[in-house]
Amino acid sequence: MSRRFFVSSVAIGAAATADRAEFGRPKFQPKVRVTRTLTGQDTEDLGKLDGPALQLLGPGDTLGFDPAMVTRVEPPAGCPNGISSNLATIEFADGALPWMFSLPGTEITTPAGKQRRPWLVLIVLREDEARLLPDERPLPVIDAPAAALPDLRHSWAWAHVEARVDDGQPPEPAVAADLRTGVDAVISRLICPRELAPHTGWLACVVPATKGGREAGLGGDGHTADAASDAWTVGAGARLPVYYAWRFRTGAEGSFEELARKIRPVQGNTLPGFGSRTIDVRNPWPHADVLEGADEVVTVDIQGALRLPKTQIDKERWTDQDAMETFRTELKKQLDAPAARRGKLELDRDEKAVAPPLYGSHHTGVQTVPAEGWMNALNQQVQFRIPAALGARYVQLEQEFLMARAWEQVGAIDEANRLLAATELAAVVGAKAQGKHLGAMTDAALTQLADPLRDNSQMFANTSLAGVLAQSAAPDGVASTAFVRLARGGGALARRTARAAGEMASGMPSTPALREYFERTEVRPPTATLAGAEPGERTARVVNDPAARFAVETMAGLLAGQHTLFADRSGFVGATAAEQLASLTTTMSGEMAGGRTLVLAPAPVALRGLRRAINGENIGAVAAIPFGDSRVLGELARSVRARLEPVGQLVESMRQAINSPAVSVRSVADRRPFRPIMEHPRFLFPIGAELLQRWPEWTVPGISGFPENKTTLLETNSAFVEALLVGLNQEFNRELRWREYPTDEAGTPFARFWPGRDLSEPEYGEIALWDNDVKLGDHDASRGKDRLVLLIRGEVLQRYPGTSVLAAKATLDGRVPDVGGEWKEPNFVLAVDERTSLYCFDLDAQDAIGQRWLFVLREPMRGTQFGFDLKTADSPRFDEWADLTWADVPKDGRGFVVPEQQGVLPPTPSPNPEPPRPLPLHDAHFAKWGFDAADMARIAFQRPFQLAFSPSRMIGDPPP
Repeated sequence: MSRRFFVSSVAIGAAATADRAEFGRPKFQPKVRVTRTLTGQDTEDLGKLDGPALQLLGPGDTLGFDPAMVTRVEPPAGCPNGISSNLATIEFADGALPWMFSLPGTEITTPAGKQRRPWLVLIVLREDEARLLPDERPLPVIDAPAAALPDLRHSWAWAHVEARVDDGQPPEPAVAADLRTGVDAVISRLICPRELAPHTGWLACVVPATKGGREAGLGGDGHTADAASDAWTVGAGARLPVYYAWRFRTGAEGSFEELARKIRPVQGNTLPGFGSRTIDVRNPWPHADVLEGADEVVTVDIQGALRLPKTQIDKERWTDQDAMETFRTELKKQLDAPAARRGKLELDRDEKAVAPPLYGSHHTGVQTVPAEGWMNALNQQVQFRIPAALGARYVQLEQEFLMARAWEQVGAIDEANRLLAATELAAVVGAKAQGKHLGAMTDAALTQLADPLRDNSQMFANTSLAGVLAQSAAPDGVASTAFVRLARGGGALARRTARAAGEMASGMPSTPALREYFERTEVRPPTATLAGAEPGERTARVVNDPAARFAVETMAGLLAGQHTLFADRSGFVGATAAEQLASLTTTMSGEMAGGRTLVLAPAPVALRGLRRAINGENIGAVAAIPFGDSRVLGELARSVRARLEPVGQLVESMRQAINSPAVSVRSVADRRPFRPIMEHPRFLFPIGAELLQRWPEWTVPGISGFPENKTTLLETNSAFVEALLVGLNQEFNRELRWREYPTDEAGTPFARFWPGRDLSEPEYGEIALWDNDVKLGDHDASRGKDRLVLLIRGEVLQRYPGTSVLAAKATLDGRVPDVGGEWKEPNFVLAVDERTSLYCFDLDAQDAIGQRWLFVLREPMRGTQFGFDLKTADSPRFDEWADLTWADVPKDGRGFVVPEQQGVLPPTPSPNPEPPRPLPLHDAHFAKWGFDAADMARIAFQRPFQLAFSPSRMIGDPPP
């Protein structure tokens, strides 16, 4: 682990050993100790040898430094509102730069010993004190008045090194080692000890501190006998060369700590008119006095989007309860009137009905005020109808902007709807064509179209067509479209057969290939003689196999027309082949002509035997083939028809082509699966920020009168938010329909109210899916758990816009944890104006108090700052150097801080025992004023400030 240290000065190399200076140049004489190693371990010291005197470069040999060495200036260049109570500083990347050309013999003795004086200093001048002359040679020049020049005898106190050093290491040697290796963790810094006035422009300049450096910068001789003397004397002005310069301006008085300490916690219920608005409801309809007989003034308190903690009102309270009941009765009558009129006219929608809006009716479909539930509360209570009307009013004011953003989102929807319309047309045309061509086909004929689906395991009964046909005696491919195409009645093969046989009708069958296959049964018909078989092998089983029958029947028809061609073939033994073929044709045709469908079995073997018979071979014996389970042909045909149905195929195509949840859930069972997408635009920006900017008094009632430099706690009002979202979405849906946007008025374009870290998900979901039994305010993910919101108004937010506000669980002694602990960042931050902000935390009032949470106002992250506090009535008691104020700092008559004790100034923290040295930066309590440059840096160091507020001081008791 490393710690940060301030080191008074550092020098490395030959400059660290120089012991005198001549004509503005350091000099030193190197010394070498000579030793000789003898036999074994013995060494012999031969003494020291003095080298020649060497001369180093001095401030009179330089014209400054590379501007790239400057890593940071404070206040920043061009800053319009620097902190007037801080000191101006400049930082260098080279930790040894301020003492690189320091001259020996010019050191100052302090309680810590001799302190090296830097060869350059930082001065700050008012804009009206001097003018920078940038065109001078060799460096820019400034004529500084005496009032702007510090006492150079104190320059040692305002230059130091800042470094990070590992624990257990002495800082000075570690810093020197780091400088030799070029470690970036070591920087040097110059501080100007001049007190800055507020609302003033300033010019900061780095100038030489020695006369030799000044003369060299002005173009003269920097190596005179008095070159090591100071560049100016106290009380006199001087013309100085400028190595580096920048301008800034201070703002109003007050550092972050000073402004933050002005913030005071307050209970919101102690502020008149804060937290709720009183509304006069005596005349809800100006054209009629529906509350006749009520009090002259009837009021109700309405809360905003943020309310005081623990003041939730589920049922509003009027000052005249009888008037409230009269109002609700009349209101319900008017809200229900359109539905009653539609019922009399038997209309689904009555565009001519004019009545107060029934909020939620477009999303729920409920057209009358329900007896209970969130719709009842929303439409019957003024505290909820007002925010709903605010949402509708926002749409009316911003309709053009909102519609432009909505049309930007509809491009993909329009394209999808065009595709759906074309698909719906294709589905209708396909259904007509299918009915025309497939409707009259028999079940067996229809199955011939199923060849592309033959391997589909879901064809019917969890079995594929290929699996069923595999059990058949039919040849492979007999049910394929290729075979059907080859053997079709009007095909080329059929025509050739007809020409050869002289008659097509009897030569070619018209029976489909799989007719009655699935109703087959195994039988034992009379024996049949197989053509070409041996005498002892002429009997075989004949089965009712319509699939095989069609194959044989078809082949027999083809062969009948072709057998005259076989008679002319050569190579047969006599006319055996022709005779066998003629006998087979006659036998098959004869047996198939009867009412029974009996063919030779098994057909595949018989057909293969025909080929052997044609070639003059014997058919041979035929064995019986067992058949599998019976199938119903109609079942297969229905499956084929379903698979060929165009709607089912097109629905699946649409799911893949259109990436939309509205399409992915559609199926063939839908009444109209290709209906247009009724989508709504989605706005993920938080509408609460819009409400705050347009109607801040409805976000936080009374916020315009909230006092300056005060803070209090509020909580989110989920019921108000949900009511506003319903009115907002209902009105915008009406606008969408009016503009012919493809929507059904049931969407929720606005589903977010508060900002958040994740804007991709809606905060309150779709209103159409809200449970009516859940009360208003309980439809978000937290189910109505309202979160605390810290309201802060103060100048500190304006002066320090990067201020962070966190929640921290207090330690056992009630303090903010230093390291670790449990912290919470705000869920969102809303700026009311430049001085007022809202910080929301995932805490409720009970948890915040019961678990000892604190709300911490933290200074923005920035670089190291030096300075002192302003003395105010809010200043803390002086217990440590961090509380030191400008009133307690010793200064000379010109406003420069003096690093010497002057009487009782500055006061010393008590107790202040003698600490071990060196001190890390955070041990400033043990620092001593004027001890060394490191202690002066520790004392002036401005630690980041944070201020904690207890929620118990900001949450009052709920009203009775």
